[in-house]
Amino acid sequence: MAAKIVHMLPIVKKQVKQHVKVGDPGPLGFLLGIPNTKTGVTTVVGLGALVGSDGTALQQEAEDTLLHLPAGIRLSGVAYTSEKPPTPDYVSSQCLRFVQAGLKDVFVTNEWIVQHIQVDPTTESEGDAQLSKVFVYDSASGSATPVDVREVEDSILPSTTLLLRLQGQLSLEFEYNPGEDDDMFKAIEEGFSNLQEKIATPATIFHLTGSDVLLRQHETVDATSLPLSYQDPCHRLLQFVARPDTEELPKKGGSKDSKGRSSTQDVLSMQLLFQQTGLEAIAMLPSCVPLIHWEKRNFHNVCLPVSINATAYIHRDDPVSRVPQLMVEAVSRQLRGMETCLNMHFQGGQFCVPTAYHFLAPGMPHLLTAVYPSSLPDDKLEWYRKDLHQRFSLPMDRPLLRRQNAYVFPEDQQGDIYLTNTHEGLPPSGVKGDVTVVQGRYTYHHYMQDRMNDSGWGCAYRSLQTICSWFNLQGYTDRPVPTHREIQQALVDVGDKPLKFVGSRKWIGSIEVSTCLNQLLGVTSRIMCVNSGADLGGKGRELALHFQTQGTPIMIGGGVLAHTILGVDFSDQTGQIKFLVLDPHYEGGEDLSVIQGKGWCGWKSLDFWDKTTFYNLCLPQRPDII
Repeated sequence: MAAKIVHMLPIVKKQVKQHVKVGDPGPLGFLLGIPNTKTGVTTVVGLGALVGSDGTALQQEAEDTLLHLPAGIRLSGVAYTSEKPPTPDYVSSQCLRFVQAGLKDVFVTNEWIVQHIQVDPTTESEGDAQLSKVFVYDSASGSATPVDVREVEDSILPSTTLLLRLQGQLSLEFEYNPGEDDDMFKAIEEGFSNLQEKIATPATIFHLTGSDVLLRQHETVDATSLPLSYQDPCHRLLQFVARPDTEELPKKGGSKDSKGRSSTQDVLSMQLLFQQTGLEAIAMLPSCVPLIHWEKRNFHNVCLPVSINATAYIHRDDPVSRVPQLMVEAVSRQLRGMETCLNMHFQGGQFCVPTAYHFLAPGMPHLLTAVYPSSLPDDKLEWYRKDLHQRFSLPMDRPLLRRQNAYVFPEDQQGDIYLTNTHEGLPPSGVKGDVTVVQGRYTYHHYMQDRMNDSGWGCAYRSLQTICSWFNLQGYTDRPVPTHREIQQALVDVGDKPLKFVGSRKWIGSIEVSTCLNQLLGVTSRIMCVNSGADLGGKGRELALHFQTQGTPIMIGGGVLAHTILGVDFSDQTGQIKFLVLDPHYEGGEDLSVIQGKGWCGWKSLDFWDKTTFYNLCLPQRPDII
């Protein structure tokens, strides 16, 4: 009998290795997987690490992990470390302990994927002397068998799945006795339970945006008259969606993997609807007949808006019938997350409005979801984000889950007046070196934007605006990109310029850019000086290190010109170098083909810089925060 096949993304190995601790055997966390109902193969896409002090409250850890995942991604198994060799008998005994800890009810099926990491207790390095083996444990029979693990590329997720997004409005209603917290929490729980029951009724309809497709969770009621059945593969839904031509523009720099597969995730947007008429609907929903109920007692009645913004992953070959099922699961997870948020942040008799945000952190193959109270700023939620960074193995030195970091869906990108990441899609520089570029997103700011005629004097202002956009889009600040006047006022406020400087057409340089970053954003910068443009050739290693460690755009000023450096292609062996330059002197419209084709954003050789001009470079430093 052939061994069961499990697909695993490379990031899983990195995440597991990150949490292994020598001398501390035990569970590391839950393996996160997306099952393919047609082939039976599960793709493990990540690790939900345990963040509890001793890892004993495994059921609560499982719930806390699930609430931050799109539907379709389930807890598929566990990863743990041991000093014992990974034999089937030993793995079975370990899994029996997890069953006794209550994990049997956490997994959807009886078959768990189990990753056993044997750690040599004599080693001093937590990353060395590890032996990893994967099994499938059958909780019904209590037996474990080895599996055939096949490492697949990260791009397999967007190429084999669809991302479903559901939006809609619900109303949370409950009443409670003032002064009795227990009664209030019970009322909140009942209110959310009523919403979950409402979502699960056949009256709930999921409308595929931009089409005439209507889907229900209950297949017995066919909600669509189109040539589509619930047994068809769900990728057929793409045929019914009207796609505007603007979505095909390469504004975001789409790419392909080594096998030519698109790395851009197809998104199906859906709207949450409820059938209100018809005999079936009347039986499904509470009666609409008005009733008056009078009772003399002291109570508070609460009605809060609940904006649903839920997501799910589904294999392209899965049947259409799974789409409404996953949507119900997605809404249920989000409602549980909102209930937790509401209970956690109730203060002084005031209820917060919970809002869901989705994030696609660098290196993560799937979205993460966090529910934040609308009344609290990001600075007050650092403890919560720290928990999520630990749980999903995210870096602890940069913001990835602030509101400014939220994932922007294609349908929400319309209306952007600035181009984002204009360097994406450029051909190689031609240097056979190591390419290091800006990390994250920025917007391109140049002459004549914002109804401001700054041609001939505003290039450094525009470079500063591009840098400020980077800090905004990475979540370091929620302050909008400053205007020319705000930049000038900041320099006056610190005493660098006289009052008459505000409203003038005076140039600024690298030192002023550094001063403004500190005054407006609290960001420090390092200044690099070179005696001529030719000397920049000797700064390749230093600039490459900046983009590797800091990843921020660099402003360079020399003579009367300023530019933005977005990266370098540097050969350590030959010393050959090219600079990825964003030119703020462009005065045209937001046409990416012109900007890239005419060299306003592109690779420049050392000859681009003036050999007779002194240059200052402003290298902004990334604050160490989350």
